[in-house]
Amino acid sequence: MPKPPESFWPYALDAYARPGVAEACLTAQDAHGADVPLLLWGAWAAARGHTLTEADLAAAATAAARWRAPVIAPLRQARRALKTLAASAAENEALRQAVKAAELEAERLYMAALEQVADGWPTPTPSCQRTLRDNLARLLPPEAAPVTERLHKALS
Repeated sequence: MPKPPESFWPYALDAYARPGVAEACLTAQDAHGADVPLLLWGAWAAARGHTLTEADLAAAATAAARWRAPVIAPLRQARRALKTLAASAAENEALRQAVKAAELEAERLYMAALEQVADGWPTPTPSCQRTLRDNLARLLPPEAAPVTERLHKALS
């Protein structure tokens, strides 16, 4: 049985790179307003054998309020807007890449805040598939069930 992951950021990078995960996460984000770092955090919790509690979700909502709307969303909006401009001039692409790097760093810091929620969790135990499914279902709306299932399969 694999050892539970210790740190969230390396886990998130590895999980996001798995086949189907990025696509499912971005579908959840664009179609259902999902928070991709939060989805990966739920998967990380499950990989540690932890089922998210109401207290966990409240602490995550506090971290999200500090990072998503005031920092990450404007950077994402700017990056997407610059994508159109980048096609017309190389210097625009350089700016888009700089904004993309800032967006990634903001997400890393947000994920560090989410990881701090785990400080009160019990010692990691091996994960189970039900924990992953339960955590994802708590982080996505019921109408996102097909995306939840795709993401569960990709992360399993």
